[in-house]
Amino acid sequence: MFQAKENIIQDFIDGKESAFKEIYEKYVSTLRYFGNKFLSDERLIEDILQDTFVSLWENRKKFNNELAIKSFLYTGVKNRCLNNLRHEKIKQKYVEGFVEEPSESFLENVIKAELFEMLHRIFDELPPACKEVYQLSLEGKKHEEIAKQLHISINTVKKYKNNANHYMRNRIKDFNLFLLLLKNSSL
Repeated sequence: MFQAKENIIQDFIDGKESAFKEIYEKYVSTLRYFGNKFLSDERLIEDILQDTFVSLWENRKKFNNELAIKSFLYTGVKNRCLNNLRHEKIKQKYVEGFVEEPSESFLENVIKAELFEMLHRIFDELPPACKEVYQLSLEGKKHEEIAKQLHISINTVKKYKNNANHYMRNRIKDFNLFLLLLKNSSL
C-alpha cells in the first residue's frame, strides 16, 4: 500500500502524482485535526489544506526527506490559519493569543494532532468485532446494552473491550518513546 519512504520521497520530487497522493492521504486527516485547533469553519480548513498541499506540490523539489515535508505541511497550515484569522479580523483577541503563542504551544498542538492520528490508525487496526464493541462503549452504552444489540454475551463484550484496551496500550508505547525522545532533545 504505502511505498518505502525513500522511494515515495524521490517519486514525489520527480513529480509522480501517485507519490503525492500517498503523502496527501497520510497527512490530510492529521492536518485537518491540527487546523481545527485554530479555526472552527471546516470548509475554510479544507481550503487551507488544499492551498497547503498545492504549495507542497509546487515546492516539491526543495524537499529531501519526509520530516521536511511534514514540517512544511504543519507550518503551512498554521500560518494560513493565522493569516485567515488576521485578515478576516475574526475575534481579534483570539488572533493575538495565537500570534504571541510560544513555540511549546505550537509543539503541543502538533503532538496532539499526531496522537489523534495515531489513535485513529490504531483503532482502525482492531479486529471488526472488537472495534464495534469499543465504539458502542465510547458512545456510552453499557455492557448489557452492547451484548443485547450485538447478540453476544456480556463476558464476550468485556473480553473484546479488554483485548482492545490491551492492544491499544501496547501500540501507544511507541508514542511514549517518541515523547521521551522529543523531551530529551529539547533540553
